[in-house]
Amino acid sequence: MSAGEHEESYRKVSSEIRALPLDTTMDPGFVHKRKVQTILGESGMKVVDELIAKLPDLPDWQRAVRIDHVYKDVFLTFCEIYKIKSLEEALATKGGHLISSVEKLAPCPEVYDSPRAVSRWIPRGSPDEAVEFHYSTGLIASDTLRTRLHSGSTISIVAEYSHRTSSALVFDPILMGFPWVRTSDPAWADKVMWFGNQFFENYVEDFEEFAKVRAIARPRDISTMASISEHAFKLALCEILGDEPKSDWGGETSDHFTDHLHLEGRRVSGAFVLKGPARFKPMGLNHLGKNNNQIVRLHNEPADVLFVQHCHEILADVRSTLRAFAVQPSRARRYCLIDGWDSLRLLEAYGLTEKALAWSK
Repeated sequence: MSAGEHEESYRKVSSEIRALPLDTTMDPGFVHKRKVQTILGESGMKVVDELIAKLPDLPDWQRAVRIDHVYKDVFLTFCEIYKIKSLEEALATKGGHLISSVEKLAPCPEVYDSPRAVSRWIPRGSPDEAVEFHYSTGLIASDTLRTRLHSGSTISIVAEYSHRTSSALVFDPILMGFPWVRTSDPAWADKVMWFGNQFFENYVEDFEEFAKVRAIARPRDISTMASISEHAFKLALCEILGDEPKSDWGGETSDHFTDHLHLEGRRVSGAFVLKGPARFKPMGLNHLGKNNNQIVRLHNEPADVLFVQHCHEILADVRSTLRAFAVQPSRARRYCLIDGWDSLRLLEAYGLTEKALAWSK
């Protein structure tokens, strides 16, 4: 199934299923225990030791796997507490010595026959920096991970910045493994992995406050959105949500923040980046500031859901970049893109199109 077909298949999934309560982790095939111990320190390792002491008697191979999971669980909790950045965020902000990300790595031919290996990052956009992950192949405990590193694959990775060469930034992996999505809903516990980290994407109609959108067909023509200003769309959004519109200012991290959203009865908060028709054309990453700084600021909001709205089409590189910022092994959040078609559906569903046109004059 191609990426486009996968997106289309996911859109056909019901809102109820897309709203399932979810958690992310990884299936670790690489655990650098010495580095984990150094970073966690005495207090963190006390937790690790207590959890290992509680393990039942097991065959040696099973015990080794369980210990790897203990190290992984405690270290991902550490990353969550300290809000460790994704790779894109670290590059964009030029800050942080640890990263926690789901990234695509290029094929690494030497992973089978060399004591040291280098996996190169395949970026989603055109970053200023190349990134390499240097590691000891002796720490790879999973044959499946070794095979995927050899052929190239999407990997969950927690790593520490090491140094800069003439051609790349070098990171030392601490944890590597496969992204794993979990849900507390037993009916879907064995099914959510089929959608991977895409399962954290929601569509505008999934939110109870926007549910009337379901009755509005996708419009053939979105030229009306060319005449609706960013400010007017924000006023319409606030009217739907019952929010008080706030004035924009230079230090804001989002264009609107709300606590008045619900997903399948669960109250969630949302932070929005809104893009009007100053450039009425498809949105690429160049719409979102140098080094994706608008997504960086959005990501820094303490919101459960990150929204990007645009008056026209939203291109795949924006979706994949927002997903990379939102979905981390240690701190996954939901994200939603509202393109010009869904923006117009939202206005039509709540009878606000004419008001928005009037507010835009």
